[in-house]
Parts: sequence; structure tokens; C-alpha cells
Amino acid sequence: MKGHILIVDDEPAIRFFLSETLSQAGYEVTTAASGEQALALLQQPPIDLVLLDLKMEGIDGLQVMAEVERLPLPPVVIILTAHASLDSAIQAMRRGGHDYLIKPCRTEELLASVEKGLARRQKLLQQQALLHQIEVSARQLRLGSLPDPPATPGKPRFLEARGLLLDREQHTVTRQGQPIHLTPSEFKLLLCLMEQADHIVPLDELMRVLHGTEGDRWEARRAISTHLWNLRRKIGNAPDGGPYLVNVRGRGYRFVKSRATASSCPTENDQETGTLS
Repeated sequence: MKGHILIVDDEPAIRFFLSETLSQAGYEVTTAASGEQALALLQQPPIDLVLLDLKMEGIDGLQVMAEVERLPLPPVVIILTAHASLDSAIQAMRRGGHDYLIKPCRTEELLASVEKGLARRQKLLQQQALLHQIEVSARQLRLGSLPDPPATPGKPRFLEARGLLLDREQHTVTRQGQPIHLTPSEFKLLLCLMEQADHIVPLDELMRVLHGTEGDRWEARRAISTHLWNLRRKIGNAPDGGPYLVNVRGRGYRFVKSRATASSCPTENDQETGTLS
């Protein structure tokens, strides 16, 4: 998926047209028939962009925009308006709207505006992730400590795959520019798996990464399963909808670097599942 879009409009026909058009273009789409429903949905997993009707009964579009501004990572807002309410659209643009579309809008106009809006959000998320890294470094300097150097000299500082970026030196991970807060154990496991992307990493090797020893195999499986369940929950799925981590039963775990390699790797008759058990 290329982005998560929330459509907010009290007209069923408009919601249907927008939802079908954007879904066929590869976007993840959620719809809301009122401002009240939209505010509830905005508290759930991240919304990248909102297509927002201004004139609705109850909580209207401008009130929704006011609440959007208070979110820690506010989505981009594209206003849906009729000719009669252009003044309201201009007011909404002044409050931070990215663009406005006059209903009914043409498909090409809709897709172009959405693409530009998501590009803007991606840039803002990347800037926010960079600021977060700078703040972490500044805090460590004030405390008299610096991030650990790379574990092995000569290895690349950054590992990137399907929107997931790992910084080996800063010990940070971002997904599409948004920081993901991992425990030290989760970071070590993700680093090990990304270094060997598209290869099965045995359970014994993952245990050595965490504790320097294989230990009891049953206890190792329980510990690794817990850490990887938490890791998978935090990083979620890739923007294309597929999982980053898979469990190859009886063999170990694998980080999937791309959907293309997911279908060709591994070559043996492995049983795989997206759930970590």
C-alpha cells in the first residue's frame, strides 16, 4: 500500500467514488460519514492523508481540522468543497490545508492532489525523524556520553528496506520517516535479521546475539518469540502490505527485504507464516 487515506464525507455517493478510485490506485482507504466518526478513526493507527468535506451536520470540517492540528503527527488534509462554500475552503487552507478539490472532482485531479499531499507528508516525517536523532545526540552530549560506535568497522551505517531505516550508530529505527522506539534487545534482533535479509537466521544464532550463548532451546524459543512478537507489532507491515518478519517453522526467522524476493526466497520447501510463534 502507498499510504493510508481517510475519506470524510456525509454523502454516500461521494464516499463510494473516492474510495473506489483510491483503492484501485493502490491506497489503503478508510471512510467516515461524519466528523464525529472521523475524530474516532484519527485516534487509531496512523492516517497519512484526510479527504475532508467541510459542510457536515454536527462536527463540521473546520472543527475536524482543529482537532487534526493537535495530533502529534498530523496527516495532510485535502478539502472537499462545493462552489457555494469556496470561502470556507480558503479559510481551511489558511489553517493548514494542503489543497482543495471542488466536488465533483475529476479522477486525475484527485490522484494528482493525493500524490502531492503524500509526498509532502513523507518529507515532513523525514524531517521529524532527523530532528529526533539530533535531539537524542544532543541529550547524550549533555550527559557526557555518545552513541556506541558501529559494532563492526567497515559495515554500512544504515540498513534500509521497504521504508524501514535502521541507523547502526545512533541505534534508531524509522518507518517511512516516523521513529520507532525499540528496546536494546529488539534493536539487536532487527539488526541481525536485516544484515542477513532474505536469509533464514537460525534460532540458535539469534540467541547468541542476545545472550552470547545458545542456552536451553525451549527457553530460547520462548524468549525469542516474545521479543520478535513485540518487534513485529512495533514495526508493523511494510507500505506494500506485506510483513517484514516471517517465521520459517523449524528453521528460524527471516527479514523480507522486498516483495520480489519474498516469492523466490527461500528455495527449499520451507513452511512460512507471518505470525511469530
